[in-house]
Amino acid sequence: MAHKFKALLFDLGGVLLEWDRHSVDALSPGQFLTIMNSTTWHSLDRGIITLEEAYKEHFKMVQDLDLPWPMFDKAFASGVEGMRKPDLVFFQHIIKETEVHPSEIIMIDDTPENVCAARSQGMYAILVDKSLPSVGGTLLNLLQDPLQRAELNDEEDLVYLKWPCGKIQGVDRFRGDRLNGHSNGQSNGQTNGHLIGNTLESENIQSGLWNYFFEAPVLTTRDFPTDADTTSTAYLSLPERYLSTVPEVHLVLEKMAANLDQDGIMQTYFDPTRPRTTPEVCCNILRLFHKFGCGSDPRTKITEDYVVNCLHNNACLNGNRHYLTLESFLYFVARLYAETPSVALRRRLHPIRAKLQERLNVPTNPLALALRLFACQSVNMDSQLYKKGLETFVSLQNEDGGWPAGHFCKIGRTGACIGNRGLTTALATRILQQEKGDA
Repeated sequence: MAHKFKALLFDLGGVLLEWDRHSVDALSPGQFLTIMNSTTWHSLDRGIITLEEAYKEHFKMVQDLDLPWPMFDKAFASGVEGMRKPDLVFFQHIIKETEVHPSEIIMIDDTPENVCAARSQGMYAILVDKSLPSVGGTLLNLLQDPLQRAELNDEEDLVYLKWPCGKIQGVDRFRGDRLNGHSNGQSNGQTNGHLIGNTLESENIQSGLWNYFFEAPVLTTRDFPTDADTTSTAYLSLPERYLSTVPEVHLVLEKMAANLDQDGIMQTYFDPTRPRTTPEVCCNILRLFHKFGCGSDPRTKITEDYVVNCLHNNACLNGNRHYLTLESFLYFVARLYAETPSVALRRRLHPIRAKLQERLNVPTNPLALALRLFACQSVNMDSQLYKKGLETFVSLQNEDGGWPAGHFCKIGRTGACIGNRGLTTALATRILQQEKGDA
């Protein structure tokens, strides 16, 4: 993607050089002595050179610093030019000297008033501040296409766009433990079936039920049951040509329809000793029923009512046992809303638009933000409404092209937060592809 910028303008102190003006109260005796003993000071003291000439000599000393000066076409020193930031005349002088339109200049400075002045003249100015997103990442996204950067990434945990991908490991956000589980199955659902890999190796494949873990369970009990969430994700993600390699989906639907809690809602685990009812999982189960033409099965009615009531009453505002943020629930509802052929169900789920609008610009972790943006796109929300959130999300892109892991679920027993960079980056890729397609 071609960018419009033709010039980069860097401040020296605080940007190219590590220097915090706020920590400098006065010159130390040693620094003052160095200045007093310099030939420039001696010449100034004798009246041999003017103050302006002293500025120029000082500038020459700066140019001797270990910086890649050949990379720069021109340097503007306040003492030499006779003007300084944030005076507007300084920026107007730069625009004139570079012969570049201000809208095509990127200016990087560590002082808000300088940034403000540059922007007032039409420059694209970036403030260097530790509390703000990485300047390097911001520059990369201004000068390169974020989508291309994501797609070209070769990191092991981020190779999610190729078949077969192997595995994408979940990560305990607090302890850093690797979780070799089917959390990668969640990512499968975002990439049109391009992430199957180890899913087909499940020891429960003969019964058509998937387990979150394909190796020894971590941070939970030794024996971990198969579950409706991972199983639904697997069947929703498998390309049609692969469905013949797994048990008939209607057998799985029968199993789910019979796996009810005391309220008649379809449960998370296929294990009577682990009674769990999870709104997000119910969404996935309903997605599976509707995808394979069984959305009108009367046995789904109570589960559907439960999801609709959770949506209308903000039941997941503070998360739940397995999912930490409201975004997880809204994401799965949005997927159900977008995918179901049932007009009646879409009508019942219509508040999803308003619920998503209420969450716009609410601070959250990178993965939850990705889920929110994907959900907004899924319900065809006006992109101007979530523009700020999208800009924030793009600014989080790491210099290697991927996005931070964030977290979207947790292990109920320990509270370990689970996420992986592959999932966040896969979602980012789909979001950016969608934006590019709509442009």
